[in-house]
Amino acid sequence: MTTDIETRLKLLEDRAEIAQLRAAYCHVLDHRDWDALVQMFTEDGEFNGLAHARGRAEIHQFFAGFVDGMAEGFWHFCTNPTIAIDKDTATGRISMQYLSVKKGVSYVSAGHYDDRLERVDGVWKFRERKISFYYHAPLSEGFVGKPTYIHIDGTPRVPQPA
Repeated sequence: MTTDIETRLKLLEDRAEIAQLRAAYCHVLDHRDWDALVQMFTEDGEFNGLAHARGRAEIHQFFAGFVDGMAEGFWHFCTNPTIAIDKDTATGRISMQYLSVKKGVSYVSAGHYDDRLERVDGVWKFRERKISFYYHAPLSEGFVGKPTYIHIDGTPRVPQPA
């Protein structure tokens, strides 16, 4: 461990900035602020999960065109973050719980995000955000089921990932 106080302080600041980015992501996602959401990614950033979108235009297209219509309301809660920082890049995982209402039915989901981050012009951004779901099911059914993974246009991916 380094004893250089400036280096240690910078590492703590970086961790706080990354934590803020991850929390803000949940808030802008839940408020459907797609313009703000895409600014959290690098220009060539990637979102990988239900669909794979690369670059801010595709990310915006996916969220505004598909995610916006997935549910009447949704709420993301993230916890248990890990982060490893190496100068201007970082990697980490954060657990996620996702609650939603679709056609009057309450759903519960959980999974995690694997993040690759990059400092661009002094600001931490997602280089890649990959979501993996453990389950997605109506609340009345409990913790069962998996979501359908899709292409950016909303059509199901065949075969589905394991």
